[in-house]
Parts: sequence; structure tokens; C-alpha cells
Amino acid sequence: MREMSPWSTGGRNLNFLAGGSANTAEVREAYEPADYDRLAALKATHDPKNLFRLNHNIPPAP
Repeated sequence: MREMSPWSTGGRNLNFLAGGSANTAEVREAYEPADYDRLAALKATHDPKNLFRLNHNIPPAP
């Protein structure tokens, strides 16, 4: 990984997040800020109780 770092964008990929690295902060880093905010707003509309949270969770926007 260190040798590949010159070509890294610094972003995250959801396909490589699992277990402990699938926390909210890591998932947030996988999206552009505007995209994450839009998804959180959609989640607040369609899943306000966060029923679908056993994946790469995006909590509903407040």
C-alpha cells in the first residue's frame, strides 16, 4: 500500500470497508460531502428510525 500511495486519491472505497472499519466516519469518507448529505436526507425521509443500518450505515439526517 505504501508503494501505491503516490497514485492514491485519499478516498475510501465501500467495497473495502468491513467489520471495525465500517464505522460512520469511514463510511462518510467514501462519499463526497454533498453526496453524503443528500443520502442522509433521503434516509431521514424514507428510514427515519434507521431500520436499514446493518450495512455501510448512513444515519438519517437530524
